[in-house]
Amino acid sequence: MSLPTPTPFKIDISDSLLSFINHRVSTGRIPSGFDHPPGEEWAYGPPVPVMANLKEYWTNKYDWRAVEARINGHLRMFTLPIKEGNEEINMHFVHHRSEREGAIPLLFQHGWPGSFLEVGSPNSPMFTYESFAKTTQVDKIIDLLTTPSEATAQAYHVVAPSIPGFTFSSAPKSPGFNLKSIASINNNLMHSLGYSKYMVQGGDWGSMIARVMGNYYPESSIAIHVNMVVAVPPVWYQQPLSFLQFLAWAAWTAGDENGMLGRAMWWMKKEGGYMEIQGTKPQTLSYALADSPLGMLAWIRDKLEQLIDDDFTFDDETAITWAMLYMIPQNSAHAHIYTNFKGKKESEFHDYLLNKKLPSNVDFGASIFPKEVYNVPRFWAEACVGKNIVFWKEHAKGGHFPSVERPEVMVEDVREFTEAVEKGRMAELRSAGKLDRS
Repeated sequence: MSLPTPTPFKIDISDSLLSFINHRVSTGRIPSGFDHPPGEEWAYGPPVPVMANLKEYWTNKYDWRAVEARINGHLRMFTLPIKEGNEEINMHFVHHRSEREGAIPLLFQHGWPGSFLEVGSPNSPMFTYESFAKTTQVDKIIDLLTTPSEATAQAYHVVAPSIPGFTFSSAPKSPGFNLKSIASINNNLMHSLGYSKYMVQGGDWGSMIARVMGNYYPESSIAIHVNMVVAVPPVWYQQPLSFLQFLAWAAWTAGDENGMLGRAMWWMKKEGGYMEIQGTKPQTLSYALADSPLGMLAWIRDKLEQLIDDDFTFDDETAITWAMLYMIPQNSAHAHIYTNFKGKKESEFHDYLLNKKLPSNVDFGASIFPKEVYNVPRFWAEACVGKNIVFWKEHAKGGHFPSVERPEVMVEDVREFTEAVEKGRMAELRSAGKLDRS
């Protein structure tokens, strides 16, 4: 049976849509705010001065067409229709093949409020971080992965799909569409590109999609690396020793606001409201966000502020570009994905993800960053996440978007994880990388 051929894709949003967005920005209203004490300016959301400055920048300085051209100029993008159940999703994805011998297929899956741009920003570097009192411009992760500067460094063929309904992937119509559906589409995408075996890297929703792929397609998704680890606690009658260890660890660390448990508790209590509205009434929220660029920007910018480490800042152009990518689709998929752990789909979410450990024939690795909001210690992951954890690294700095905040660190971790992958699976990955469909 012949497989469909990917269609090259360039971003080219209509002048009418761009005019609508620009008009909404320039005429948008900024509500009054509150006088919070120092250090608590973001307690109720983005402060008025922040949003007023962003509105001024978007109105007078931001140039979408220039950003659009830079993305098109650097990222090789494609679309491919893939059937899933009764639906057909026209998948948008980035696909960069490495010219290096022995390159490995790697699927990079983003989450919310990110996008495919987490794997490769536009041509001019859009992110900086403070390191040893100096600002350092860093390369794009996709370039570091596909064309490493060291001749002996492991290279990768990178595939970065947009989650269905996000950016330029078409949106599902069925409310029952879930992470298993996305995992199936991703697996079919990789097979359509000729990759029978591959690695997966994911953060946020991407970390969960990656694990579902490992659970249901272990013969293809044979190595899973994540930078966010979500897990239910060990069950006392199934894992008594791990359960006791969990109780002791929780009692010891719960009071540490900067620790894994303390930060997760803080996030749920102080920052988790978006999950409730997106997970229960995604359509209601989307009417407002689809109609208000400033509203979408505020919704996303609020989370960007809380998900990064102290030495990193999202510049105005990047924040607006990320918001633009959520304005363009005009659907509720970005909110609907949160229904996966709410209501009717909650028990299914536990069955296909939280209550399933990755099988022993799938190698698992994790990079742990301190400003991430959901992570667990290794003993917990060994009890509840994966049967074959081959890589586990905890970092002193970094947050929710390591591919953007610390791309060189992230790439180094992916390579170290690759070195730890079982030799037979490594041979299969390198053999799969020799195929080329697009």
